Amino acid sequence: MKEWLASYKYRGNERLLPLFSGMLVHAYHQLVKELSAAGHEGSGFHCISYVPMNVSRLEERGFNQAEAMAVELGRRLSLPVVPLLERTRHTAKQSFKSRGERLNDLQGAFKLLGEAAGSIARLEEGTTGQGWPVRVLLLDDVYTTGSTLNQCAQTVTQSLPVEVYGLMWAR
Repeated sequence: MKEWLASYKYRGNERLLPLFSGMLVHAYHQLVKELSAAGHEGSGFHCISYVPMNVSRLEERGFNQAEAMAVELGRRLSLPVVPLLERTRHTAKQSFKSRGERLNDLQGAFKLLGEAAGSIARLEEGTTGQGWPVRVLLLDDVYTTGSTLNQCAQTVTQSLPVEVYGLMWAR
């Protein structure tokens, strides 16, 4: 799996995207089952979002792998993909850092996009009377310590009335 991800992420092997998204569809359905089993009403999701990249890394790679996975997953599940976050600054690659270094490095690294509140408000209109909040599925390619996901989820939930759940392709 490590080699597949490196081929996709660093060498632009986009032929792997359908394979990855198929695996994500399976993981999505497992997550929905777990939420339902835990007694969460309306255990589906209203939208998918993704962890943003900083501009320099985006220019280096030519695409955001998490965004591409989110778009393909959204297409397969008929869920809208809603950009919610942007990176406020460049952070060094997280894979070379300790857990403590990751936590410190990611503080303040994300901010809510200006249009995020309006996007969520439109989704909220569709949930009126359901009795459960807008649920956002936040997608990233790899889960290591959870630092990136936690920082992104915290940034979103501090400003928006949503529940955020994470989905990653690999751990």
